[in-house]
Amino acid sequence: MINIYNPVFVNISSFSIADLIIISIFFLSVGSFCSTIIYRLAPNSQFPLFKIRSSCPSCSKKIDAINLIPLLGFVIQSGKCKLCNSNISKFYPFTEIFFLLIGILLITNYGIGLSAIVYTIIIFCFYILFFLDYKYLYLPVYINLLIVLIGITFNAKYQLFIDETFLILDIKPIFFTIYGLFFGYSSLWLINLMFKVIKKKDGIGGGDFILFGGIGSIHGPIALPVILLIGSFLGCLYFIFSKKTTDSELPFGSFLILGSFVYFVLNLMNFSLIN
Repeated sequence: MINIYNPVFVNISSFSIADLIIISIFFLSVGSFCSTIIYRLAPNSQFPLFKIRSSCPSCSKKIDAINLIPLLGFVIQSGKCKLCNSNISKFYPFTEIFFLLIGILLITNYGIGLSAIVYTIIIFCFYILFFLDYKYLYLPVYINLLIVLIGITFNAKYQLFIDETFLILDIKPIFFTIYGLFFGYSSLWLINLMFKVIKKKDGIGGGDFILFGGIGSIHGPIALPVILLIGSFLGCLYFIFSKKTTDSELPFGSFLILGSFVYFVLNLMNFSLIN
């Protein structure tokens, strides 16, 4: 069974130079596309999501094709627009390198196949949501729903994220993901309802409900308390060390995403030790 907790460990030396170049270009391009989507989905963005050509945000001049090449374009321009000499955000090369490293990690652990593709899409969605929430407190509903769709589809059909514990408990894959979705969404909804009754205002955004439901559809219902605890703890640390006022809004969705990542790593380490 293909599963996130059953890596196959492919030796990178088994790939040819041509394969590694193609893989590198692909994941660098994924990172470039991801950073572009984040920039264009920002609430204050003047650019449509699917504009044909990218242009400099400072001088609005179209960027030459060679300068659109991931990472290489940033190096060629020395981090500055060639036309107006304004600085290019380092977020672009950072994201491209991030996805390159993630891609190498996925390929060497799961090979080139369904698992690597699905995990790349999930990381892609989480990365967008993390930074949009962190910077703008914005969680696009259609990306949240895409995570839900991925969780339901690939758990129900392929059991990609279901470890042996749940199989022993005889929980059917479709119920594993539906229970996770339901309890993830409803738990934050109920917490917000209680807060609203007491404070007369919302304490958690609706996007967080759907996001946590999506996380539940992937990791299942039993993982939710652990992820919520880790995410809340990280959020508290951020609140303390960033010196936010009590009236400040926190990007709770970003910390839920970090919590799900920490949960995955801990669960993977535990599974590796057992086996």
